[in-house]
Amino acid sequence: MKQKIIFILLFIATISGNAQNQTGFGFFTDRDVYVSGEILLAKIYNPTDNSSRIVYLDLVNQSGLRISGVSLEIKNNEASGFLQLPDSLSTGTYLLRAYMKNSAEKLKTIREIWISNRFDGLEKTKQVKRVAASQTIQHKSTQQINIEGIIPEYATNTNADASIKIDETLLKEIDGNLLVSVAQTDPSFESGSFTWSSDHGNDGLTEKKGIILSGVVIDKKNSMPASGITVYLTIPDSIPGFQYYQTQDDGRFYFQLDNYYGQVQAFVQCFGNTPEQRLKIKMDQLFAEPGTLPEFSPQPISEEFKNNITRNIDAVTFQKVFGQDKLKFQATPAKTLEPYAYYGKPSNIVDPHLFIDLPNFTEISRELLPGVKFRNYNNEPTMQVINAAARDYFKEMPLILIDGIPIRNLNVIKDMGTQDIKRVEICQSERYFGNLRFPGIVAIYTTKSDYSRIPDTDQFIRLKLEAIQGQANLAEPEKSEPGIPDLRQTFYWNPSEEPKDTLSVKFSTSSILGKFKLVVRGRLKNGTMILAEKQFEVK
Repeated sequence: MKQKIIFILLFIATISGNAQNQTGFGFFTDRDVYVSGEILLAKIYNPTDNSSRIVYLDLVNQSGLRISGVSLEIKNNEASGFLQLPDSLSTGTYLLRAYMKNSAEKLKTIREIWISNRFDGLEKTKQVKRVAASQTIQHKSTQQINIEGIIPEYATNTNADASIKIDETLLKEIDGNLLVSVAQTDPSFESGSFTWSSDHGNDGLTEKKGIILSGVVIDKKNSMPASGITVYLTIPDSIPGFQYYQTQDDGRFYFQLDNYYGQVQAFVQCFGNTPEQRLKIKMDQLFAEPGTLPEFSPQPISEEFKNNITRNIDAVTFQKVFGQDKLKFQATPAKTLEPYAYYGKPSNIVDPHLFIDLPNFTEISRELLPGVKFRNYNNEPTMQVINAAARDYFKEMPLILIDGIPIRNLNVIKDMGTQDIKRVEICQSERYFGNLRFPGIVAIYTTKSDYSRIPDTDQFIRLKLEAIQGQANLAEPEKSEPGIPDLRQTFYWNPSEEPKDTLSVKFSTSSILGKFKLVVRGRLKNGTMILAEKQFEVK
């Protein structure tokens, strides 16, 4: 009897755990069917107990190959953004994944979409592979949201007004913002979202402030993790960003990109504790590994689906030709900059280009840089900076920077002339950053800022990465020139509609024929996902 009770309790706990895993998740796109080269719009609801600021959205194919991805900012347990679908994608079913790095159970929310290659039709295709999904996230259709003003049929290029009435009782239970969209739909390919747990993913710290970059330093002599190694992260700018991390026994390091948006150029580097030590940096992937994927099963497709795909391919090709933009980008939040770089206020600032043209750094240091001794004997350059307090030169080499990036190989700068240098900042005293000590500093800021002078090595990694994606809105339809049709398939998209008793939605149809629907989605405080929708046809 006791064993039976334990079994029942374990069963209840398992069921409760599965229900809890699905509570509060939501993952939606503007459409289910796309053409390669298009932009996909997404809205993600995260669980209310989430402490991460970043959610990852990526695209994988049926073989588990990750194709592209973005990092979205979570605000009030919600995130919205977009994903550019590559023009080279082959025709078929793909998976979108939404997840956070610190998910202990590697829990992801997955959504199935269809993408047609812009240059291939489906004339000879009879079946498509669809996801045989389990643990589908349930959505509750509610009568407490009433959509008024939508008529069954609209002509092309027609203005439309809709009114959304929300019952007062339901209004009190809504958690966060609503998603309101008007877009093309294909009844033969309507996808859902579902949770997916796997034993693969990126473990890491909770990204409470921004994206975390991580990796490991390996000693090349024994292929073992190297401990006690100082790793630098530099993000060049007029005021460069700088962080450092000292590896522990596992050789690992972590950096956090706080409040960086859009494309970021970053550099990760390390130096051995002795000149003989040879190291290698291995960066972790920003996105999770595919791990196990759901099974796919073949299903028949209709002629209507084929015809819709053909029309959509023609529409997208036309939009590409005439450069019709789908999104209007918002300005990213301005990053607060300190008045000085991390090494503090410089003792002297010199602008070499204001003086006579000098051919190399030896001449520049001799003629223009106070307290800097640069010598190049037998192609083995050395540099020292004077310690103003002691009135003598530091015996060690100073911290030398190019656009904020530390270097130790002085051959990188020996041939730099006045035309290459925008300014030089000199610190004639000891400076400290955390427990790092700098015996003087020479910070060189170049005119081109291309960093090409610094050679690539195993200890120097260049990173071009997309930090937090900036916000964008659906572009308003432009007044096209005569003869150029409006070929939008998404008429309205507002992922952050503030709940009110009455919402007004104004949109215009395009030249695209077919079936469309206005959808209202939201989340209740108990985690239930709700929706209301109204379909219509453009003829």
